[in-house]
Amino acid sequence: MYRKLGRTVAAAVIATIASAAFASTANAGLLTQSATNCVDGPITQPFQRFGDSNNYKLLGNFESDAATWTFSGGAKVVAGNESYKVGGSTHAKSVLLPSGSSAVSPFTCVGLAEPTLRLFAKRNSALLGLVSTLNVQIQVQTSLGLSLWLPVLPGDLGGSSWHPTAQMPLIANILPLSASDKTPVRFRFTPLLGAWQIDDVYVDPFRTR
Repeated sequence: MYRKLGRTVAAAVIATIASAAFASTANAGLLTQSATNCVDGPITQPFQRFGDSNNYKLLGNFESDAATWTFSGGAKVVAGNESYKVGGSTHAKSVLLPSGSSAVSPFTCVGLAEPTLRLFAKRNSALLGLVSTLNVQIQVQTSLGLSLWLPVLPGDLGGSSWHPTAQMPLIANILPLSASDKTPVRFRFTPLLGAWQIDDVYVDPFRTR
């Protein structure tokens, strides 16, 4: 069900995004750079208790890998792990995203076999106490040397307690031309109209362990 939903959303928005991307490259075609040295690391099922039995590879848990991320606008690693501790019972950190800040992940490889992103998030404040969104974007490198930031949908409206986000389809993962090709991407997390915390960021590699 989760994979079907992700592909349905992806199909609905890919035409708009692709047309903009093609226009930006003077109709030359959007061909992504090929990634090399792609190592997934351990594959786990961190969202199984939430009805999602898909396998995932870790992008960041901010315990020992925070230095691989780029923080701006006051974003920083703080004490306080997501409450489910899916990465480990001893984990004790997350990332605070105040208004106007952003966190950018290290590059990872995605292709046709990496369809979705999922993480844990918590809204700390919102405009008038009601409205705030965690905005997520993916950066794609084209074969023409251009760098494009594309939306990852849906974002998260969230709540004031830790929760897993919805699965977020990676539109960019369908841009490589062959099933065996992968492209380097990274993700940017930005709070809109409020402050957030994020933790335990995963990409679904769409394969069995």
